[in-house]
Amino acid sequence: MFEFEFFEPEEDYGVVKATVHKTGKLGFSSGAGKKFDFEVNRYYKIGRNKADKEDKALYMLNSSEEDKSSYKVSKAGDYYYLRIKNIIDSLGYDYLNESVIFNIQEVESGESKYYKLIRRT
Repeated sequence: MFEFEFFEPEEDYGVVKATVHKTGKLGFSSGAGKKFDFEVNRYYKIGRNKADKEDKALYMLNSSEEDKSSYKVSKAGDYYYLRIKNIIDSLGYDYLNESVIFNIQEVESGESKYYKLIRRT
């Protein structure tokens, strides 16, 4: 006997990625803009995994308000970005001479949700 089990499609955001621009800003695809709901979620904290030095990903956590460690989402037309040049420079990304693109994964841990930015190679 054969029985099909079908998968249901998830909400389609399109391509969900972030790219470092020549200015050092981290720009988001329109799909990422929809997934993050930047119109509502205006502040994010950016960090690294301190416990795992091999983990080179960046992590974004939504912040309900602006504080000394949060970055405000900016908008230009339909396009969203974060001004994190200081982070990009400190991590040594050569964004002036090569493309720096991150795939974005949503991670749920307990009751919290954050985003993992993994650099494409």
